Amino acid sequence: MLTDNQLLIVGGTTRNVGKTEFVCRLIEKISHDFSVYGLKVSAIFPDEGIYHGDHSDDMVTRQVVEETRLDTSKDTSRMLRAGAHRVFYLRSEDDGILSGYQEFRNKLPQDAIVVCESNALGEHLKAGLQIIVTKEDVPVKARAQARLQVADLVVISDGNSGFKELECIDFTPQKKWHIKKRG
Repeated sequence: MLTDNQLLIVGGTTRNVGKTEFVCRLIEKISHDFSVYGLKVSAIFPDEGIYHGDHSDDMVTRQVVEETRLDTSKDTSRMLRAGAHRVFYLRSEDDGILSGYQEFRNKLPQDAIVVCESNALGEHLKAGLQIIVTKEDVPVKARAQARLQVADLVVISDGNSGFKELECIDFTPQKKWHIKKRG
């Protein structure tokens, strides 16, 4: 399995648990010291047309698009406003996720630091850190079960208090993404 230690992936156990808010706060924190690139990955599965619409006839196998607008409510615009140097959106059927990620990486400097919102990407490569955001007493999507089992950190979102876990997530050129020991 391909490994990218410059990559941090944030996934979630279901929709609307705070993934994008967590990603934006992390970008804001890290972008004070480093150029951070943002990525949002949407894997299109045949049974998820209700969320993404039916694109079976009109969608290319994969699509990598750079977000340039700061003035929308899209997650990618929020990442730009949070301080990301550049942000991209990768939309693909599951079998195109890894090649789409490689296409995205080819657009960046080799040592670029990436914060990604995705559940699907972690199934195809090993990130420096894998974080899962969840809420208590909320059912976990079947596809998120595996991600939850391999997560380096599980963040419980209550929608109010912010994310105290941000304090322990760090990036250094020597250690790459890591979780600081509490002490």
